[in-house]
Order: sequence, then structure tokens, then C-alpha cells
Amino acid sequence: MAIKYKWLTEILREWIHKNISLGNVRLPSEMELCTKYKVSRQTVRLSLSILEQEGLIEKRHGSGSYITGLSSDASANTIGILISNKDEYFYPGLLDDITGSLKTYGYSCKIWETHNEIAREREILLELIGKPLRAILVEGCKSALPNPNPTLYKKLQEMGTTVLFLNNYYPELSDILYIKDDNLSGSEQLIRHLANAGHTSIAGIFKIDDLQGTERYRGFLETLTQLGLPISDGHVGWFSTRELNQLQAAQDTLFLKSFIKNSLSDCTAVVCHNDEIAYWLIRELQLSGYTLPGDMAVASFDNTYLCTSGPLSITSLSHKLHETGQTAASMIIDKLKGLPVLSREIPWFLVERESSDT
Repeated sequence: MAIKYKWLTEILREWIHKNISLGNVRLPSEMELCTKYKVSRQTVRLSLSILEQEGLIEKRHGSGSYITGLSSDASANTIGILISNKDEYFYPGLLDDITGSLKTYGYSCKIWETHNEIAREREILLELIGKPLRAILVEGCKSALPNPNPTLYKKLQEMGTTVLFLNNYYPELSDILYIKDDNLSGSEQLIRHLANAGHTSIAGIFKIDDLQGTERYRGFLETLTQLGLPISDGHVGWFSTRELNQLQAAQDTLFLKSFIKNSLSDCTAVVCHNDEIAYWLIRELQLSGYTLPGDMAVASFDNTYLCTSGPLSITSLSHKLHETGQTAASMIIDKLKGLPVLSREIPWFLVERESSDT
């Protein structure tokens, strides 16, 4: 039996490797394995026990044995995460959800920060091509602009790395999975909320070099059109990654001052790209003599701690607690198991606060 169980274990390892890519995640039953390979039930159970100890399968009482997606080489069970900034804004909570969920499945994580820089992203990808991981979760860099790096992602895919985009994606990589916010319907919710409160002249400020910004802008325009509200290029402001970095590093609010001066004079409400922008815009509006929310209603995306950290609590869009990070981890795990996985857009719900009170 000693020789037979080792022989069967190796056969089943090969079966697992082959069938992950075919989407077959349940092993044949013990009886089916006995019949097919002409071995005893004791031999089958011993082989399955070894595979379970190696983390390659999990046994479910009354159901059978299932592929976990893990490798028998523990050092190979690392998932990379490429993120803009692991310590700022909503990223710490998101990363805790992702890494915590992956850990429960037996995976470890390695995090790289890109600072939303294409050159840094490229440097990381070239490093990964030299030593590919099982999978990577990626927040694309300046995803609204042309980028030379999609060819490197394609190369990693060819080498067997599973890729999942987080928060955005690159249009050139239409076959790669993504999980992101439902930005179009998010903007619609905010505009309709403000319009229902009586606002007819609504401004917006968005991030120009990331997909989130252009999608939120698109939803902003489409909803104003649907409601028959006026559209004016002069009521729209844009900011870049460089201006955001200056805001975070030195509290440089020059672009917000310019937006207030040039875009808000005949508006009564404004939709902000996210809570960070809303937080600083409210401060600048008050310094400019605005009484809030009477003179200007403010609404934003993300529902982070910043919504309740300033002089005025901010109306913002939120997701269910832990939804994005846990869903991203589940998508990666299912993909590694060979299960069919579809891209996801996470829906928003509105949290009303002082900044949009009528």
C-alpha cells in the first residue's frame, strides 16, 4: 500500500493541476477513485489526507473533496497587491479586508505602492515577470490616460499569473477581471438627492487622470441631462494626481480656491470626487465666506472617516462594510480554484448628513 498511496497521490496532484484550469473543482468520490485506479478505499483515504495536509484540497462532510487553489509549495501561495498608497485615505481598511480574507484561505500577501506613477508600476511589473506570483490585485495607475504597461500584464497572464484590477481597469485589457465602484449610478444618486432638495444649478469636481473621475463625471452629466438641469463646462472642475499629492503633502489647496472662484459663483450645490476633496473644499468654502450648507450643499463618494472629521458632517455614498475587499479576495480565490468569475461593480447607498441639509 505504501507504494500505491504515493503513486495515487502524485496522480491526484496532476489531476488537480490540470482541472483547475478546466473549472473542475470537485474531486471524484472515494468510490470512483477506487474503481478507476483499482486501489482500496484505505489507499484513497490516505492519499486524500496527504493532499489535505498539503492544502491542495478541503474535505466537506457529506459532499466530497474540493480543490482549494493553493499550491503544495507554501512559498508559491503569495498574492501581490499593487496599490497607490497603503497608508492614506480608505486604503488601510480596504487592505485589511483583502489580506485578512486571503489569509483565511491560506494565502499570504505582498504589497507594493505605486503612488499612481506609471514608471513605478512598470518597475514592479518587470520585477514580477522575473519572479511571477500566483495572482495579483492591481489598482491601475492614471487609468484614464494612455499607458504602456498593459503589455506587461498580458505577459504575466501568459506566465500563469491571475490578474484582478481593483477600483479601475485599463480599456486595452478588456479580458482581465476587475472589481470597482458603480460610479455612473453613484453620481446619479448624488445628483437626484440634490435635485430633490431643490438644487437646480449643480457643480462637480473630479479627478482627471483616473477612470473613477471620468466615470463619475459621465454619470454627473448624464443625470443632469435626464433631469433637464443646466449643464455648463464652467461648473466643472478637475484635479490631477500631482495636485492631490500636493494637497496631501502640504495642504496645498490652490486648485480648490480656483474652483470656488471660477466655478461656484452661481451654483448652490457641488458633487465632489471623494470625501477627501469634499473635506478640504468645505474648509475653503468657509474661509471664502460661504455659510454651509445654506449657501452651498456638498456631497461626495466613499463615506470615510473624513465625513465626520471636519466642521460639517458630509453627505456621502457608501458600500456595505467590508464588501469591496472581501469580494475582491473571493474573486481571486474562485479564479485560482478554476471557478467561473465575472467582473463586479459594487453598488452605493446614500448616507445623508449636514452638508446637504436643506
